[in-house]
Amino acid sequence: MFGRDNEWGLLHGFVVDPSPGSRLAVVRGRRRQGKTMLLQELAAAVGSFYWEAAEQSEHQNLESFSAAWTSHLGAAAGPIRFRTWDEALATVLRSDEAARGVLIDEVGYLIATSPSFPSLLQGYFGPQAERLGTARVVLCGSIYAQMTKLLDIGAPLRGRHSLIVDVQPFGFRESAGFWGLSGNLDAAFQLDALVGGTPAYLRYAGWNQPTRGNVAKWAQQYLLNPASPLYQEGQLLVAQDPVLVDKALYWSVLGAIADGHSRRNAIADAVGRSAAALSQPLTILSAGKWIDMVPDPLHDRSTTVQLIEPIIRTYRTLIAPNARRLDRGQAQSVWEDSQHRISRLINAPHLETVSNEWLIRYATPQTAGGSVRLAAPAVLRRGGSTSQIDVVAVSPDRNDVDRICAVGEVKSERKAMGLAELDRLDSLAVGIGPKAAPVVKRLLFARSGFTGELTRTARSRGDVELIDLERLYGGD
Repeated sequence: MFGRDNEWGLLHGFVVDPSPGSRLAVVRGRRRQGKTMLLQELAAAVGSFYWEAAEQSEHQNLESFSAAWTSHLGAAAGPIRFRTWDEALATVLRSDEAARGVLIDEVGYLIATSPSFPSLLQGYFGPQAERLGTARVVLCGSIYAQMTKLLDIGAPLRGRHSLIVDVQPFGFRESAGFWGLSGNLDAAFQLDALVGGTPAYLRYAGWNQPTRGNVAKWAQQYLLNPASPLYQEGQLLVAQDPVLVDKALYWSVLGAIADGHSRRNAIADAVGRSAAALSQPLTILSAGKWIDMVPDPLHDRSTTVQLIEPIIRTYRTLIAPNARRLDRGQAQSVWEDSQHRISRLINAPHLETVSNEWLIRYATPQTAGGSVRLAAPAVLRRGGSTSQIDVVAVSPDRNDVDRICAVGEVKSERKAMGLAELDRLDSLAVGIGPKAAPVVKRLLFARSGFTGELTRTARSRGDVELIDLERLYGGD
């Protein structure tokens, strides 16, 4: 198992906890992240009862659950058939076996045909009832918004759980290690920009990593190939989410974001709707972890909208527009013809996201100019003009008042960054105004390094940090 030590530790500790009383845990995360593997490995290690619901009728799921419980107990128990979920829960959760864990996977399929299931389960985890049992129950689901709704205010299971485990895609550093590209950071960055950190995608590529870091050849063979599972993945992820009912609308919104529109009004103009009409779709996409609504550090009521799943951007900007050519086997020419588009719409926004993530997760206060509370793109308005800043870091001062501690410029092109970018940051830093910290650091993020002139200038100043791929992937 790679990169899931924390999730494993939380779940294993939950199941083997000898404390008296029944406990409930919830595991959530989108498909392909390894949730099922976690639960199955846990069941094997501890002897838990594991069952996976299916997209079928209530009767069929009860039959499946009954057969799985019979198999778990062994032949001596004889065939068991539960007629209702009330009967099934009463039998299973009050058994001695429940103390070793009852792991229910794809619970969303179960609730779809048995909506009373959460209410039935509620009775086993109330303040009084939970003291009577020793069950350790784990509910796992792949529809993030649906799993979150299980615990919403007014929901039957609200306040009944003692653990939530989010199984997210790997971060950019973990992804590099998972794909075996820690020794070729430019290839690691390119691959992460194209497909993100979903672990199942290595299996979708037949366990084939980019040979000698040749991402172009790998992409043509496994990403732009209609015979590959990765080819339609960006579309299938959205199609499989039952919460996104109006697929055309949600695809339009996601497509506008993928095309580079990151502000609500710009997205609305691209979709052809008013900004007010997009409020609900954006809220639903955010709740489902498809997009992130990042606060603008310079404007309290403004947000930047970012795609969370890179493969959706890749599908929208690279695969879908070239589907006919790709169907005719022209992957190489599509890749070559799309380099400018890949640079502008895939690599550039991804490096910007990675740079802001690095500031929050890895940068020291000395590097960032403070303990970073928020790092995100921002728009600086001054004198009737606006300027986009790729990175703006916020840190609390001694009075816990947010101050801008750093501004940053991000360049994903295959060209060394020079003094012009530092000069631009110097100009922008002056315009921040009263929100600025006493010292605002200048952070320069470059995929292809820096010119000698910029490097010498940075060394002579105490407010400039140069961050290349080596530092992003291994430094602070």
